[in-house]
Amino acid sequence: MQFRFVKDLAIALIVIALLVLAIRLYTVRSAGEKIPQKSIYTKESVSDTLLNRIKTIENSIQDRKMFTFNITRDPLRQGNIIKDRLDREKEFADMVRNTFRLSTTAIDENGNKVAYVEYLDRVFGGKVGDVIEGRRITAITDKSMTYYYGGGYVTTYVQARPQLSPEEQAAGQSNLDNY
Repeated sequence: MQFRFVKDLAIALIVIALLVLAIRLYTVRSAGEKIPQKSIYTKESVSDTLLNRIKTIENSIQDRKMFTFNITRDPLRQGNIIKDRLDREKEFADMVRNTFRLSTTAIDENGNKVAYVEYLDRVFGGKVGDVIEGRRITAITDKSMTYYYGGGYVTTYVQARPQLSPEEQAAGQSNLDNY
């Protein structure tokens, strides 16, 4: 007998749930019918073609923001392929300026060995243990210097400042790669 009451209760709950869902569906549908087919802002909206162009421009701007240039020269400058004498001289001067070059070694009045390094248009003097532009000097001899940089030891030798010979200037040849 009790099983019959449980079955009747389940059927009653299902019928009540269906009635609640039907009422909810009716209210949603009546609210949807109140929305006009044409908006009052239709005259102020943009056309699909204009909207597509705007999206294309926005995507292009986002792509340009994400792009990184990995060349040092201006890509819009004409004549990057053919270098004239001024371009070669400027490139040579930049190469000399950015070279970490041991210019000389000496012994100071206290008997300490000192290395003089030319880098970025400046001359630095340092003893063993000193740091010059992120490079820690580990050893100095009469003609060389050893320093620690970038996870490894590098030995550099005393060398004269490089010169661009007049023949290289005239012929357009140098130790630089000409594209």
